[in-house]
Amino acid sequence: MFKFGCKSSCQHSFLGKSKKQVAIAERHQELLMLAREIIALEGFHSFTMDKLAAKSAYSKGTIYNHFNSKEDVIVALSIESMKFMESLFKRAYEFQGSSRERMVALHVAYNLFSKLEPVMFLCVLTSKTPWVMEKCDPENLEKSIAQEERLIAVADQFITDAVSAGDLQLSPTISSDTLIFANWAVAFGTNALINSAKESRCIEPVLDPFTALYNINIMLDGMQWLPLSSKWDYKKVWLKVEETIFADEVICLKASNSI
Repeated sequence: MFKFGCKSSCQHSFLGKSKKQVAIAERHQELLMLAREIIALEGFHSFTMDKLAAKSAYSKGTIYNHFNSKEDVIVALSIESMKFMESLFKRAYEFQGSSRERMVALHVAYNLFSKLEPVMFLCVLTSKTPWVMEKCDPENLEKSIAQEERLIAVADQFITDAVSAGDLQLSPTISSDTLIFANWAVAFGTNALINSAKESRCIEPVLDPFTALYNINIMLDGMQWLPLSSKWDYKKVWLKVEETIFADEVICLKASNSI
């Protein structure tokens, strides 16, 4: 399982803090983990602060010292989700290959994230809905925006490298931000449908281990991102990324599917 919320994933943030500050930070992470469990079972709309208090060992007053509302909890989950995606994308960037192969590696990371952490996967988009944003603390929204900008900066490097290598050309009307949004839109839609609507008559006939890759190749070919899928075997790239960069995540996914 991904290391969201565990001590080993956030030890670096405890450096220089007092014991009291560390205890508060650990409690904050614990509450987010419990919130994620509740949402996984009952959904975002059924999640309440009362349910979080009932599931935790802390009083409602203590919980409200961390979060002003359930909307603040959702935004906090979204921030943690984007932090972890940032770490995954940075690992994908280290894949040894062409710029397009590294972009495929990024999509492998996102695909695995969507399967292993379905609540966190949906949380980023949910945190942008009006019913959350209207009630969330403005300071937390600013933190979310700042983390989103850091995540976009990592994704932008994939595009920048492709342009520098001559594998991709930007037109006057198509910016790097446009291509990042297109990649996110296709990847989110594909993974959400694969994970949530497997019984659909439209989806079931096309499902196989490379369904997400097919859509990605259609999009990247449309961008004329070289090498085109007709000239390169991106199935091998996808498998190599899983076997090398994200081997531990693949093992976790297989283990969770066998339960």
